[in-house]
Amino acid sequence: MKRIRPDYYDKFACIADQCSITCCQEWKIGVDADTNRKWKKIFPPEDVSPQKKNLSAYTTKKDGGRVIELTEEHKCPFLNENKLCKLVTAYGDNVLSETCAVFPREVHRFETHEEETLMPCCPAVIDLLREEEPQRIYAGETARFYIREKLTELFLDEDYRVEESLLCGFYIIRELFDKCEQDEKLSELAEDYFSTENQQQLRRAIEEIERDPFATMEERNELLQDLAVNYRKEGLYEKFLTPVITQAEYYSQIFGRQGIHVGEDMDATKGENEAGQLWDRWRQFQNAFASHELLLRNFLRNEVFSDLILPENFETEPEEADNLEHMVLQMQWIAIAYAVIRQSLFLKWSLDADGIPAEEALDYETVREYMVVISRMTGYEDEDIREYLENSFAELIWDWGYFALII
Repeated sequence: MKRIRPDYYDKFACIADQCSITCCQEWKIGVDADTNRKWKKIFPPEDVSPQKKNLSAYTTKKDGGRVIELTEEHKCPFLNENKLCKLVTAYGDNVLSETCAVFPREVHRFETHEEETLMPCCPAVIDLLREEEPQRIYAGETARFYIREKLTELFLDEDYRVEESLLCGFYIIRELFDKCEQDEKLSELAEDYFSTENQQQLRRAIEEIERDPFATMEERNELLQDLAVNYRKEGLYEKFLTPVITQAEYYSQIFGRQGIHVGEDMDATKGENEAGQLWDRWRQFQNAFASHELLLRNFLRNEVFSDLILPENFETEPEEADNLEHMVLQMQWIAIAYAVIRQSLFLKWSLDADGIPAEEALDYETVREYMVVISRMTGYEDEDIREYLENSFAELIWDWGYFALII
């Protein structure tokens, strides 16, 4: 069977004790049924504390599955002081659950081919995305695969900012979703929308739209706070979430005190009040953020390739409209993740930037940490994404204006 993967897939290697955010801490570590049965017959290594009757005794049921029960410090009980696994040291890699053995690799098995990708929940994957030049990824012969291919290609054009490519992509897929119920010729429609001429017209129109960055900032603050609620209740990712949430609340107070709405006269307020100072900081951050553009392009292309088409979408042979609905919802979810990453970095940068050149205040290590943490926080299953969108927004399918607001 044909196997498709990005070039950097084979370059991945776990960096183990060099990892800044280990996958053995602060999130669910799944244990599949076969592994759990095997673990019932295996004693824990002597250096695991507390000692229990078998490895299965260190697991618990959560959210409909079985996971390793973390310590009070939210760490895996099998993690040693050097960020290495005590189970591997004692018994070798074969003792690991499927989650631990495979992560951060992900395989999607279609009838015609297999697709392999890497999840950005791992710092080593972010390192790879930072180093690689954007590549074209081809897969499949149906209209849906063609649409996904064209969406990934949008991020290859360096003449346009990452955000403009996202806006262009969502506009096209939203239009195709609206029209596919009325026109069965999805392939022809897609080719027309992704033509060079139409893309250029769309991008010019996007460039001319007047933006309200403070409205965007406030909406992103709310998205960040909403996503972080449950993690903060459980005491997870406190090192990363507490400072940025506190800063988000402070900026929300400024919005409330001054009723900020950016207009053409915003520059006139520079340095004269809180609003002007915040506006100035935002523009400085934009320059610092742009220095990481290659990483951001590769991150978004990786997400589009990984998430827009899943094998289960083909199990019941749904209509084209249903498949495009899934793709639209995934684009919305990718937008949320990107918006929250960007906002978190702005909030962290605004805390660290005093007296430091903007680019130095937004160093790569900080960018990598927040990309990993937010990717873990948004690593929902398909059904959970749909439920979140249904419960959090007035409409399941957004109009383009809201997508543009958060991007």
